[in-house]
Amino acid sequence: MTFLIIMAGLFMLILLEKPFEKRASGLIFLVSYLLLIAIYVIQTTFVELVSDGFLMLIAGIVVCPLFFRLVTSSSRKRT
Repeated sequence: MTFLIIMAGLFMLILLEKPFEKRASGLIFLVSYLLLIAIYVIQTTFVELVSDGFLMLIAGIVVCPLFFRLVTSSSRKRT
């Protein structure tokens, strides 16, 4: 499930042309997303760092702003 959340976030990141207007928030999001991918790869390949439920919770928190940005940008395009 965590993998699907991460891949959905990547798809939304590609789908949005400018996911974040402010440079600082975009960099913070990018760093947190890359850290999430790194933790996921380490966890599934080498050693368990955190529990699977906690990792899925972190993935949901990191991808949530992208989902909100996608919903608001699609509603702006319709009007």
